[in-house]
Amino acid sequence: MQLPGSGNAQALTTLLSSLVERSEAVTALLISREGMCVGKAGSTESLNSTALAALVAGMFAATREVANIVGEEQFSILLQQGEKRHIHISLIGQRYMMVVVFEDYTRIGRVRHEARSIVPDLLRILENRERTRKEDAEDLSVPEFREYALNLIDRIFVVGEEDDASSGSG
Repeated sequence: MQLPGSGNAQALTTLLSSLVERSEAVTALLISREGMCVGKAGSTESLNSTALAALVAGMFAATREVANIVGEEQFSILLQQGEKRHIHISLIGQRYMMVVVFEDYTRIGRVRHEARSIVPDLLRILENRERTRKEDAEDLSVPEFREYALNLIDRIFVVGEEDDASSGSG
């Protein structure tokens, strides 16, 4: 049995992996505006993707305010350049950001082109993901869940009482 939305997660990973390969980037992340990592590909073992996602989301929120000050609604792309590694961040729809980490030898134009080329597919997957989540939420019946939860609690405490009773009569 496949978990709800797991097909979408695999599709995101596949798409981000192709971006990493074609652009020769180190890693690519898809994060929500709330700072949650939604998908990742490439070399992510030594990367704290949770912290990076939260910090990038905060940075993008601050940059939106800077954009307002200079008369723009928002900036759709941010580029951070270091000595050896750079980060390209772009908005994907209204709720997501794509972060591409790449080395100094990789051309920024190639990263921008490859990142831009997957946006339509990313949006399609994300829309499908949202639709699946709404359908899953609608399938959950509150009275049925309540009954299940109460039965589960009863079983936990009944087992605990039986254990207490048997250990006390030794």
